[in-house]
Amino acid sequence: MSRENAIEKIKIDLKEEKRDYEIVIGGGLLDSLAEYIGRVYAGKKIFLVSDENVIKFYGDRIKGVLSGAGYSLISYVLPAGEEAKTSPYLKRGYDYLLEQNFSRDNLIVAFGGGVVGDLAGFLAATFMRGIPFVQIPTTLLAQVDSSVGGKTAINHPWGKNLIGAFYQPKMVIIDPELLRTLSTRELRTGLAEVLKYGFIVDRGLLEYLDSHREEIFNLETGPLSRIIHKSCNIKARIVREDEKEKGQRALLNFGHTIGHALEAVTDYKKYTHGEAIAIGMAAAAELSYRVSGLDREEVDYLKKLLSDYGLPLSCQHGENLDEVYERLFFDKKVQNDSLRWILLKELGEAYIDDRVDNKIVREVLEGIR
Repeated sequence: MSRENAIEKIKIDLKEEKRDYEIVIGGGLLDSLAEYIGRVYAGKKIFLVSDENVIKFYGDRIKGVLSGAGYSLISYVLPAGEEAKTSPYLKRGYDYLLEQNFSRDNLIVAFGGGVVGDLAGFLAATFMRGIPFVQIPTTLLAQVDSSVGGKTAINHPWGKNLIGAFYQPKMVIIDPELLRTLSTRELRTGLAEVLKYGFIVDRGLLEYLDSHREEIFNLETGPLSRIIHKSCNIKARIVREDEKEKGQRALLNFGHTIGHALEAVTDYKKYTHGEAIAIGMAAAAELSYRVSGLDREEVDYLKKLLSDYGLPLSCQHGENLDEVYERLFFDKKVQNDSLRWILLKELGEAYIDDRVDNKIVREVLEGIR
């Protein structure tokens, strides 16, 4: 990471140099957006994908910045929420791109949370076999997770992110000041992913989160920037080593097997992503206690951190756990009909286990009822 005029940069080094890109992090970057886009795009036509909530707060500002720099802007505004990350909205995006005569020499800009980034990224990956795109994440969840690493997807009624592609952006531009308009619930959903990084690889991050909770919820720039930088660094390091999730990148899915199943059985309407993943992480910790011998004190500390950040540890809406169990097998990480679990040896050290007895899985699921 380098520092230039108080701007932090993390380079994503991939095997093919032309696909390398930077994550740029700094307060007020939205006002310098045209300068950074100009570093990766020589054209003038931009397809801006956003949602109703983001446009309400920042639409005039981003349009003014880009139009003022001479860019021709076409906006595609999605409804807020997971409903938009589906095939009808993807098709509508294709239609709009074609109607506006976009080509693979133009640029898509994703300006929103994870739903916007995932759909815009998949749109970019598949339109004319690939059109460049830039990520400008506006939620903490997107800033520390979904905007980094090149995963793009839409949902299917049978499961989350089942239809997608690995497709890297040209740049990720992160402005922590955009988090000031987040609700507390949305802030917490991003913090679930930050906690995950600590659980799987960095106990020191957990200690920092434990001691700076008040400052983080008060959206103080210093602590927020630190956890964003740390999270992006961790994910960048893992992505560099395993871009296509053939090995260690799977560790990033800690808590996601059960979390995604919960989201699917509730039609993505009852839980935020972070809430579902928090329940999944609490269950995965219990599974780790049963399977890998994770100390009970470690399990309790994990649950305390989740609870202290206002995240749930068990089902909140009376889900049918038999249905949740069945949905586990639609997960992308299933191999040869066996579930691959991300478990903990200790806090800060995760591993992949595909030999967990399904009887134990059912028993752990009963514990989150």
